[in-house]
Amino acid sequence: MSENNHAPVHRKAVGIDLGTTFSAIAHIDQYGKPQIIPNAESERITPSVILFDGNQAIVGTLAKQNAVAEPEKIVDFVKREMGRSKAEFHREFNGKLYTAEELSAIIIKKLKNDAEKYLGERITDAVITVPAYFNDAERTATLHSGQLAGLNVLQIINEPTSAALAYGLDKLESDQTVFVFDLGGGTFDVTIMRIENHHIRMLASNGDHRLGGKDWDDIIVNWVAEEFDKVHGENPLLDLQSYQDLYNRALAAKVQLSTRPATTIVHNYNGKSIKLELTREDFEKRASHLLEKVKTICEIVMQEAALDWSKIDRVLLTGGMTRMPSVREMIRGLSNTEVAEDVSPDEAVSIGAAAQAILALLKEEDQLGERVLPVEVREQFSDRDGGLMKITNITTHTLGVVLWDDAKVEEYVFPMIKKMTAIPVEMKNSFGTAKANMKNAIVRVVEGESTVPGECTPLGLCDIELPPFLPKGSPVELTYRYDANQVLEVTVDAFGKQNRVSIARNVGLSEMELAEATADLSQINVM
Repeated sequence: MSENNHAPVHRKAVGIDLGTTFSAIAHIDQYGKPQIIPNAESERITPSVILFDGNQAIVGTLAKQNAVAEPEKIVDFVKREMGRSKAEFHREFNGKLYTAEELSAIIIKKLKNDAEKYLGERITDAVITVPAYFNDAERTATLHSGQLAGLNVLQIINEPTSAALAYGLDKLESDQTVFVFDLGGGTFDVTIMRIENHHIRMLASNGDHRLGGKDWDDIIVNWVAEEFDKVHGENPLLDLQSYQDLYNRALAAKVQLSTRPATTIVHNYNGKSIKLELTREDFEKRASHLLEKVKTICEIVMQEAALDWSKIDRVLLTGGMTRMPSVREMIRGLSNTEVAEDVSPDEAVSIGAAAQAILALLKEEDQLGERVLPVEVREQFSDRDGGLMKITNITTHTLGVVLWDDAKVEEYVFPMIKKMTAIPVEMKNSFGTAKANMKNAIVRVVEGESTVPGECTPLGLCDIELPPFLPKGSPVELTYRYDANQVLEVTVDAFGKQNRVSIARNVGLSEMELAEATADLSQINVM
């Protein structure tokens, strides 16, 4: 009998941490306990690096090891490009252009394939994590990546929420406020969570999706290159192979400086070499502006939550960069709070995502009146009264509408759903037409904190035809609905006419391109 005949009839859901430098996948076992699923190389985390070799896409450690030998075949740090159009970012291999969504889908496919082999069953569903400060386009690109990899994406969840869920799974009995500090290879998030009555609630979030470990690596890379140029009069960064080699040496030096006071870096280029000593103290001085940026964001999120540090019960560190002594010293000094050491910085996010995936399936069971998952699993995710634990996220960006200001004779942004609003949420407001005899009411939906339209990110348009001969100021009702998946639906009502649209998101792939990409990716052998 084939292996598939033994597969359980119920769906199998996993949690995926799609990281800038490393990715991980986890599931909840039959006893309701979270488990990391190792890859085919028996590693608990997989480098987010792809090596294209003909019709093969090799993902992980082997790809990373070959980065120096074949840098032109390598893709890394793709998470920083999520949400950008094909014109803004693509990589070409074997005559095919790959978007950020497609490249990320290849990484997810590697995780999925290896997990299926390890578990001996087909994986159907997933919750995929994103930085809390990802915008609409970046979130949708992540959703599309999961779909391209052949998964039903149950939800896109914020990484700090996921980490807090992993931390709080066995601490739901004690009420506490947790400061989640997530500094990874390419993104940075800080989020304040409240665990109370089996309910994990997001209070405030801030961050920078283009700040992470790579910026610390680049400091070492640029320093070595400058010293090489001073000695030999040549720039070793102009050669792709040399750059990749130097980057790997810089990364190794950074890791060593987390446990040693000093390290030595040797770099060879064009038959010439340089040997330099880098102390932890000197490295920390050179990177002090990055740490200051991190510190400022921490202080901003405390202000947004209207809390002082005495109200924080625990600091939860996630992301590989939190192993750096200077980062830990900064957050300890800032918070004067106990740092949780019982959650792995590399694994917390995927474990929390797996928990969220099971919660989603349990809710579906309740809606359908069916019981498929083991009783032990439900017990792990229920409160004393048998109700499922709750998770409440907030909006991390303001969702607004562009209006006309007669007094100032200019456009401005009116906030329909403000940042830090609990979701799901519905907001209604009524506006007057900007002038008489308008044929159409065109609603321009934007995302951002500014009142200046040009400083916000456009999300889409909603157009409705108006009756003839309307006077200026005729009422048009606008409704914004933002669901738990952070999908925005806009409804415009005017004089008995209604137009309702899920905002056409600002993403690089159209529906046709998604179908084409799915077909193309099926031809690639992901290893």
